Amino acid sequence: MADKAVKSKEIFFLILSLAIIIGSRLVPEFGGLSSDAIAVLGVFFGSLVMWITISIDWPSMLTLLALGFIPVFGFTQTFAGAFGNSTVAFLIFTFMLVYPLAKTNFVRRCTVLFITNRIARKGPWFFVCFLLAAVTFMGLFVSPSVLFVAFMPFLEDIFRVLEVKKGGKTGNMLMMGTAFCISLSSGMTAIGHVWPTMAIGYYTAATGNDVNQFQYMAMGIPTGIILITLLILVFKFFYRPDDIEQLRPEKAMGLKGTVPAADLKEKIILGVVFFTVFLWVAPSLLKGPMPELYATINSWSTAMPPLLGCIILFITKTDGKRILDFKEVSTKGVLWGSVLMTGAATWLGSCLTNEEIGVSQWLTDTLSPLTANLPVIGMILFFMTWAIIETNFSSNIVTTTVVSSVALSVLTALPAGSVHVGAVVCMVGVCAAICNMTPAGQSTINTVAIGSGWTTTKSMFIWGGIFAVMAILVLTFISYPIGSVVIG
Repeated sequence: MADKAVKSKEIFFLILSLAIIIGSRLVPEFGGLSSDAIAVLGVFFGSLVMWITISIDWPSMLTLLALGFIPVFGFTQTFAGAFGNSTVAFLIFTFMLVYPLAKTNFVRRCTVLFITNRIARKGPWFFVCFLLAAVTFMGLFVSPSVLFVAFMPFLEDIFRVLEVKKGGKTGNMLMMGTAFCISLSSGMTAIGHVWPTMAIGYYTAATGNDVNQFQYMAMGIPTGIILITLLILVFKFFYRPDDIEQLRPEKAMGLKGTVPAADLKEKIILGVVFFTVFLWVAPSLLKGPMPELYATINSWSTAMPPLLGCIILFITKTDGKRILDFKEVSTKGVLWGSVLMTGAATWLGSCLTNEEIGVSQWLTDTLSPLTANLPVIGMILFFMTWAIIETNFSSNIVTTTVVSSVALSVLTALPAGSVHVGAVVCMVGVCAAICNMTPAGQSTINTVAIGSGWTTTKSMFIWGGIFAVMAILVLTFISYPIGSVVIG
């Protein structure tokens, strides 16, 4: 009874706060106060009510949302004032948004849906294609480390049901393929992924031009599909697992009964996540027919949709509990180390490219003898090779920071129109995800994969190296032309 009273009290004060905030936008100017001033006062008093009666944590996100809708501030300025820049805000809110998804049975359900369909059951290689497609699809919007750790127990179940033997080439191939594809997926979109977000942030900070989610995905997803196709062909015709014919995909049907039906909580989480993705992608489709509406929505910044999604999950309750608990998600869901380094690295990148500092000019002068005689495609090949080699032996974030900063310094000094700088810098974000040759490349994924006993350090190095070479060529000769067209 007491819980019901508390719940009713929270709902009442939440509605009251929203009424104050929204109502202030409808009040005409009076007493020398402008409409913006009245709106700010409305946000102030509405926030005060929430902080006193509900909580000081998640209601603060409603405060940011309300301030972002005030035209004089906008979301970019609001996030810069609260977090330093919108990139940091984007990462925090996206980490929070996808955290509850990883706690559901979505990973198992999605995988079962992929590997038990009629086509996947046609033969071993069809099964391999759909298994790798499943992890890649989920990796488009789930953190690679979180996804791999969550997927590992289920992958072990798949091996057990299909009677895949440890030490065999098929098990080795599937483990490597899973690691490669999950890592790669983190470069195919910027949804909750650090390195693409950083690359976009560097480009925006240096040039003032933005790259939206749709533009990045229009380049990143085709690149990923091509690379996965090539990876499977390499496995089939060069790796040639001698025990692949022992794989019986129809046995995977036994996994169907192990996944319970989606409950209301999971459906709400999925709905909010896909609604957020829709807000990221849909506005780009309005650029031609509705330029004014596109400009308005685009000004909200990429951090606004996940902020709205988080607020919905904080407000919504199932079985008497909020879907998203602030204390839990802030301690377990947000990778604060990545957030802090992103904030520091973004500012560091801005400092490196600052004209008054002179580092950009020095880099340009130093590298000019090396790049002067190179055609544009040669310079792109140089930066892609550098990024992929470095990311396999060091941090993905460090690679993105260093290579993006140098690429911006060198390429922006070239004659206008000679190279598409935005495409190259965004491709560095993809390069950072091609990182499976050594444990240092992607520490969580690579070390867990090797430690599982299904693959070895030698296999990861050899086949990860082949995958890296393919990626360099695909990015240079296929992704760059695509990026030049889709990235403004």
